[in-house]
Amino acid sequence: MGMLLGCGVANAAPAPEQLAAYRALVQQDLRLATVGHRLASANSPFCEKRQRNPGWALHDEKQYPDREIARAAFTLRHPVAISSVVAGGEAERVGIKAGDGLVAINDAVLNIHTEIEHKQSAERIAKIENELQRALETDGPVRITLETADGRTTLTFNPPATCKSRFWVDASSKLDAGADGDGVRITEGLMAFVGADNDELAAVVAHELAHNLLGHRERLSNAKRRIREVLATEIEADRLSVWLMANAGYDPKAALRFAERFGRKTGLGIFSDGTHLRWKNRKKLMQSEIDLMAQMPKENGLVPPPLLIGG
Repeated sequence: MGMLLGCGVANAAPAPEQLAAYRALVQQDLRLATVGHRLASANSPFCEKRQRNPGWALHDEKQYPDREIARAAFTLRHPVAISSVVAGGEAERVGIKAGDGLVAINDAVLNIHTEIEHKQSAERIAKIENELQRALETDGPVRITLETADGRTTLTFNPPATCKSRFWVDASSKLDAGADGDGVRITEGLMAFVGADNDELAAVVAHELAHNLLGHRERLSNAKRRIREVLATEIEADRLSVWLMANAGYDPKAALRFAERFGRKTGLGIFSDGTHLRWKNRKKLMQSEIDLMAQMPKENGLVPPPLLIGG
C-alpha cells in the first residue's frame, strides 16, 4: 500500500466544465419534473388513472458515467438521493431537501446492491422508484427514512394524487420525445431546442402526457401500429395537449409556435411516413381546439377536456 501511495498519481479534481455539465442535467430534471407536476396536478380531476406524486426527482450515483464527478458535483448523502424538489410539491411541504438520501420506505430498508456494482446502470434507481410507487398506490401516509444534513430521520408524508405519469430526461442530443404508457421521456436535445420557453416545453410534455392519459400505447399495440391508427393517436394527442396546457396555466398558443418551429427545423423527416400531420395542419387542428375552449364554461376554474370526459 505504501509503495502504491508513493508511486501513484493522485486523481485530478474534476474540471469546472465537468461539474457544470452534471449539474445542468439535474437542473433539466427539475425543470421537466416541475412542468410535468404542474400539468398532472392541474388536470387530475379529469384523469381516470391517477397516482400520488411526491414532487421530487431522484438520482443515483450509478447513473452517471463518472461517480467521482457526481460526488463532487452534488450532495449525495446516500447512493440514491433527492436530486431536486418541485416548488409547491409535497416533498417541499414536509421539508425534504436536495441531497437527502433515500434509505427506507415504510421502514423497509432499500436494497442498494446491484448485480453489476462497478458499471454505470439505471437498474437500482428504477427498482427503487418502482418500490416507491407501490407504496404510494396504497391508501394513507407513507413513511420515508432519509439521511439528511441533521442525521437520519423518518417522516410521514401523504402526496396528493395527480394524473398518472412520471417524467424523465433522456441524455440524448436527438430532437425526440416519447410516452410509454406510464412515463414521459424528453431528450436533452429537445429541451435545448425549446430553450428557456417553459410554455413550449409544456406543449411537448402535454402532447406526450396526452398519449398516456388516452391509453394510446395499448391501443396501438392492439392495432399492430397501423399507420392510420398512429396518425389518429397523434391527432388526439395534439387536440388534448392544449386543454392540458390551459388548465395548468400555460399558454396553449405555445403549442402552435412549437409545431411550426419544429416542423420547419425537421422538414419532412419523421412526418413523411404518414404517421403525423404536417406542421401547418397541426397548427390548424390545435387552433380549432383553442377556439372551442374559449366557448366552454369553466368548472372550478378548469375547462373539462372533451377527450377525457367522453366528449
